[in-house]
Amino acid sequence: MYNTPRHRRENLCIILIDIKAKSPEANIANKIKKWVKTAKEAETTVFAISITRLTSIKSLCADDRTAAEKFALYMARRLQHQMNQATCPEHYAEPEWEQHKQVVDEAIALMEVYLENPSNEGKQSIYNLLRIIDSLQGDDRRNVHWTTVHFVRSGDLLKLDYALRCFSDIDFPYWVYKLAREYIESYAPQYGTGITPESVPMLLDIAEFWCQYYFAQSLSEKFPGWV
Repeated sequence: MYNTPRHRRENLCIILIDIKAKSPEANIANKIKKWVKTAKEAETTVFAISITRLTSIKSLCADDRTAAEKFALYMARRLQHQMNQATCPEHYAEPEWEQHKQVVDEAIALMEVYLENPSNEGKQSIYNLLRIIDSLQGDDRRNVHWTTVHFVRSGDLLKLDYALRCFSDIDFPYWVYKLAREYIESYAPQYGTGITPESVPMLLDIAEFWCQYYFAQSLSEKFPGWV
């Protein structure tokens, strides 16, 4: 086997290229780019794409609770914007709808304060708000396939619940995934349940957050030609 200076230089280049390809930044970029590819695929899909493609989001905050909390706040603000733009749904009385919007406003204020100055008092306030949300969701629990399912009154409050648990729960990457999944997953008779054409803006929205968080660049800047 040859071991000339030329071969040693070539081997070193291969090693350096391999290290670069496996760097944390490259791995993160690859995960985000896969979501962008999934969004493109979903635009013309015949069947819903499995939501499990989103599970890699857990690894983006596995060792970074602040990342999970900032993502949760970002999603809560998106929820707030959507609710403020919407009219009162038919199945709510106007006072109940206004109460839900006030709870979202309160949750965002708590998240902002906690991110600025984490404290036991702040975490207790989050626990208290979670209990309020649970009471607002009603007590419609049914046995479905040998398990108890809670049929909640509000999908909006469910998203908010998941966002707050990114602050309060030990397994915060799990709640980041649950929150993202609740935001993206949709159902249509012609596609089924999962990532559908309707999911595309939400999926790109989430990809945009993580691209900005890790690279301080937009998706179009980081992946030119893909978005």
